[in-house]
Amino acid sequence: MFAKMKIGHFAKYNNISVQTLRYYEQIDLLHPAFIDEESNYRYYHINQSAAVDNIQFLKQFNFSLEEIKHIMNDTEGLAELSQTVERKKEELLEQRAALDQQLEDIDSFQAGALIFQEKKNQTEIEVAHFPARPVLTYPIDKNIYEMSDEEYEYYLRAFKNHVSQLKMPIGRFNRVGSIMSKKQFLAEDFVSQELFIFTPSHFDHKESLKSGLYATFYCHSFKEELPALSQFKAALQQENYQIVGDYVCEVVYEKNKTDAMNRRMFIRMQIPVKKRVENLWK
Repeated sequence: MFAKMKIGHFAKYNNISVQTLRYYEQIDLLHPAFIDEESNYRYYHINQSAAVDNIQFLKQFNFSLEEIKHIMNDTEGLAELSQTVERKKEELLEQRAALDQQLEDIDSFQAGALIFQEKKNQTEIEVAHFPARPVLTYPIDKNIYEMSDEEYEYYLRAFKNHVSQLKMPIGRFNRVGSIMSKKQFLAEDFVSQELFIFTPSHFDHKESLKSGLYATFYCHSFKEELPALSQFKAALQQENYQIVGDYVCEVVYEKNKTDAMNRRMFIRMQIPVKKRVENLWK
């Protein structure tokens, strides 16, 4: 019974399709043990299940069938087998890193959507502790607050191309932001000529937004941000907060319709602060 099994019987025992067995024969990977010359029926031996097990085991690591055939039939020495497996291991590690990055980016998008849902009607400043956040900065030659929508898009294209050249995941670009010096913010000389995106922690070309307390304020566009900057500064002074670092504008959420000509974004305005002991505003 098990020495001469019809192809369908053998397929059922090994949880594999008849079509797959026929294809394996076609590509010279696994042949029937016996072919009836008159009926052309294919018969397999139960012991060929060991080969099927090997094929299915190696397939789970994304080896191609050609690679599997080479591993099973042509790698007699352990050294060659080890090299072949090591190359696949490195490939899988790269795939895992890419998948981890995708999960991190989609978590970031989801977090931004939740912030938008929770804070879209927020009208008062809040203070929260942020961890150190690694960033990639990109200097530009024009003040963001003096740009037209078209100019802003032009500079974003240049920054995005720069990010691509560094082989950084492009998913990071959905949280683009800008930085203004503490001095300019305090003087209400609102000039920003530095874009940034948050980077993966393992990325080498990075600076970092320092950890600490940040006062936050929200708005729905760059056009809203400019007048909101003065309101933000006044509210900080009224609440007796001392500014201790540079101002950061972060787009936390953006979702545009396919026919949109202008970006729909939700912005988190933020600046590092500490509570004043005295009432002197500097």
